[in-house]
Amino acid sequence: MEMVKNSILKNQFLRNILILSIVIAVALILYNTFLITPSFTKLLINATESDAVRITRHLASSMLISEKTEIGKDTLNTQLLKKEIEKIKKEFELMNLKVFSPSGEIVFSADPNEVGQINQKRYFHDIVAKGKVYAKVIPKDEESLEGRKVTRDVLETYVPIMNNGKFLGAFEIYYDITDRKKHLYKLLLQSSTIIIMFASGLLIAIIFILYRENIAMKKRRQLEEERLRRERLQGVIEMAGAACHELNQPLQALSGYSHLLLSDLPEDSPLFGEIKKIKEMVNQLGQITQKIMYITRYETKEYIEGSNIIDIDKASSLEITQEKNTPEKSSDPTKESG
Repeated sequence: MEMVKNSILKNQFLRNILILSIVIAVALILYNTFLITPSFTKLLINATESDAVRITRHLASSMLISEKTEIGKDTLNTQLLKKEIEKIKKEFELMNLKVFSPSGEIVFSADPNEVGQINQKRYFHDIVAKGKVYAKVIPKDEESLEGRKVTRDVLETYVPIMNNGKFLGAFEIYYDITDRKKHLYKLLLQSSTIIIMFASGLLIAIIFILYRENIAMKKRRQLEEERLRRERLQGVIEMAGAACHELNQPLQALSGYSHLLLSDLPEDSPLFGEIKKIKEMVNQLGQITQKIMYITRYETKEYIEGSNIIDIDKASSLEITQEKNTPEKSSDPTKESG
């Protein structure tokens, strides 16, 4: 497997496909993490903000709050407000509701102890008092915008009451979004799981395809090398056959003449030893041509200056042929090759 991995990394085309598949898998995971998840969270906040605006308008109209009169203790019907809040509390999962005067003073709260306190935070005067809705998700066991620790996941929303650009007051609504958040995170977890499984499956599939392609490439390379090896061997055999054919004719003549000369000369003649050496060299050449005729493999050995030549001893199968098919060795190898 390590060898295949190295082969894939060395092949530029396969390496580029592997890198592309990894990039796609990582991009899908990052897309889900940094785009899908924030988008769902923002959607939850926007939907809850819309609910807060509708509730604020409903309460303002039901309590006959004038759009031209600033909200204050004297302008609120506290009992009527409490009744309206009880009606919508369960339906909209309200935890608390506060009403602020333009100065930031709490003129109504579900917790009576908070009445009279003044919100001096910058977000209230720089954002809410300018006519913009301000909302923030407060996780469980963390402090709210006003510094109170919450026991549930809460969306704290401020909705201003405006008249021709004049700030008349604001409603602060605490939403219990614990169940909504759990449901949202469950959907996000399912989405993330599907995307991760898809990205992992894609990556595994690409790696498997590259693995198979790498094996196929190796087989094609081996087949090509084998084809070239057979072509080289065929060339060697054809050349060896031609060379042996051309060499055997003069070798037979030399062997025959040397044999006649030796038969006519006495053994004590000075030429007898020289002609005998010639006959031995001719016989040795005959043996070499015999080996060349039986070349069946492409084997080389190193020659001078780093070049290679055919290794006749290893490439030839003459010895195997002689052992199996020739019970008696001929005294004149040139006669066998003729």
